[in-house]
Amino acid sequence: MRIQNSIKNMYVSIITQIVIIILGFLSRMVFINSLGTEYLGVNGLLTSILSMLSLVEGGIGTSIVYNLYKPLAENDTNKVIALVQLYKKLYGILAIVIFILSTVMYVALGRFIKGGTTVPFIGVVYFIFVVKNVISYLNAHKWSLINADQKGYIIAKYNLIFNIITTLTKIVILKLTKNYILYLLIDLGIFMLQNIYNGKIVSDRYEYINTKDNYHVDEDTKKNLVTNVKAIFLHNIGGYCVFGTDNLLISTFININTVGLYSNYTMVISQLASLLTPLLNGMGNSIGNLIATECKEKIYEIFNVMYLINFWIYSFCAISLYNLLEPFIDWCFGRGLLLDKLTLIVILINFYISGLRNSIGTFKQKAGIYDKDKYQPLIESAINLVASIILVKYWGLSGIFMGTTISSILIPLRIQPKIVFKDVFNKPVKAYFKKYVYYIFLTIIAGIVTTNICNLIDIANDFMSLVVKGIVCVSIPNIIYLIIFYRSSEFKYILSIILKIAKVTKPKSVTL
Repeated sequence: MRIQNSIKNMYVSIITQIVIIILGFLSRMVFINSLGTEYLGVNGLLTSILSMLSLVEGGIGTSIVYNLYKPLAENDTNKVIALVQLYKKLYGILAIVIFILSTVMYVALGRFIKGGTTVPFIGVVYFIFVVKNVISYLNAHKWSLINADQKGYIIAKYNLIFNIITTLTKIVILKLTKNYILYLLIDLGIFMLQNIYNGKIVSDRYEYINTKDNYHVDEDTKKNLVTNVKAIFLHNIGGYCVFGTDNLLISTFININTVGLYSNYTMVISQLASLLTPLLNGMGNSIGNLIATECKEKIYEIFNVMYLINFWIYSFCAISLYNLLEPFIDWCFGRGLLLDKLTLIVILINFYISGLRNSIGTFKQKAGIYDKDKYQPLIESAINLVASIILVKYWGLSGIFMGTTISSILIPLRIQPKIVFKDVFNKPVKAYFKKYVYYIFLTIIAGIVTTNICNLIDIANDFMSLVVKGIVCVSIPNIIYLIIFYRSSEFKYILSIILKIAKVTKPKSVTL
């Protein structure tokens, strides 16, 4: 059942993301043509600011989701209700606090925009972002429940419908009016309807959570929640400082237009990541159940499978992005919107490093290990910010991203694997680092071969050149890895899962 639920989650989410990605690129093309890169920069900057305010959440949701895995597996409805009620209460308070802090933060908004902005009614724009952010907290307890129960695919198909409606409506608004505020209001209005509708679906499916009786979380769980929330709060601060401050630094030290150019890169990469997320999150939710119910040998076996999957996916994606991202931006959004080559390389190194450590991070999170390295993110973020601020003076835009590279290598790469291998697997960590070096070596070799072949392609038509290079990028790395790994136990396990996916994804099994 665990594997079947994961496959359903992956299948529905992948179909959803493919449609959203196609619409997303169409929407971005219309956005740039209608409003320009400065508006893209404002979008990115405001998103980063509100992400910073979301740190107030402190990891409450993550900790409660972790505590939901076991009672859901054991059908302990009383404990599930108690956790959901606590989650709802805390997030209601958080919504109010974040709105107040957002109002205070508005006073300092101008300091984050070097040279100012010509975008009119920036205050109205800001508070539309704020309201949407606050609304996202009101039904968060329901999304956590259905995802912890590995049933996220149930609402994914409705999210697809709402996303299609939202994107098409916004495209029409931009084409007809070129009005940015109306564009944002349409997005906000449909987002509100989506939350109400999906919330009703979860309430109907888990009727027992609708009780008016008050349930209380036991003392042991409370103690675990408090410990984890304190640790996750520090992790969230560190994570934001490392990965969420790029737009703020670019806007502050360079200019808002560069944020817009960078957002084209992040959009392509994030859309690609959103396609990968269903695969990794589907496995991630199952891992929480796995750790709660299986022996350590089985857990370690699945970790090695996920480690190989993470390497294969992110290696292939990094190689493909290096060869295809710039020509794709030229073809899709227009020429003159590229960043320098060094910046691209550093961005992809960070993408690869983050992806390769995804497996160890997932097992650490799903095992509920937050307290042992709670100060690590603060050290990492301090190194990142100091390095970025220093290096931006010498290397410009690429220097900001070099800070992320340096901090990622110095801190989490060394610490996280040691904790997981000791506490979850009871095994020496040497095997992890040995594979890590091996995987990087394979990525470099496959990347050199693929890039050299792509450089031989000389086709005048931009689209056809992109297509041919795309075929090379899809073929070469995957053929190399297939030859190397097809006899491994991890690959055989992956193949068995693929065969199960082929059965589960029949129309009669999952319908949209």
